[in-house]
Amino acid sequence: MKFRAKIVDIGCLNHFSRVVNTISKLTKTCVLRLTSHHLFFILSGKVANGGVSMWCELAQAKFFDEYQLVGLSAEANEVCLEVTPENLSRALKTAQTARAVKVKLTKKHCPCLTIVAELPTMSSISRIVTHNIPVDIIPRRLWHELKEPGLPDFDVCIYLPPLKTMKNVVDRMNNLSNFLVMEANIHASGIL
Repeated sequence: MKFRAKIVDIGCLNHFSRVVNTISKLTKTCVLRLTSHHLFFILSGKVANGGVSMWCELAQAKFFDEYQLVGLSAEANEVCLEVTPENLSRALKTAQTARAVKVKLTKKHCPCLTIVAELPTMSSISRIVTHNIPVDIIPRRLWHELKEPGLPDFDVCIYLPPLKTMKNVVDRMNNLSNFLVMEANIHASGIL
């Protein structure tokens, strides 16, 4: 198995960092499933037992300038890793102003996602910052559990303001109550 990717665009890097940061606030560990065209962050808790599920799908072409993946075989061309999103988020925070960020699967003392950030300096010599994030490789026999959760059919589609705006409003309301009720109807929508 091999994985190597590179982000050069600072906007793509910031967007990817925000996604990972949001996921790190939702869960301690999750599965990072890498395919040739997509990255998936998956948390599959048993909903029947009160667990939480999460499915985040990112098109790799929207974020990465270079992307190479070699899976277990031609028919199973993907890699599934258990990762701690908080560690990934911290590594990406140090790379906020990087010229380029490389992400690769390496084997140090254990399997790691290695984040290499090329930081700008005043001189012509770049600083290189490397983070090795330990991961667990998920065996192929468990991949069947990593499927997209089924959603009930819905009749309504609600368009909300940008997530960043919603987050600021909810964070400010946090001191008022432990609950948030969102209500929508044909005439108006709002947060109570």
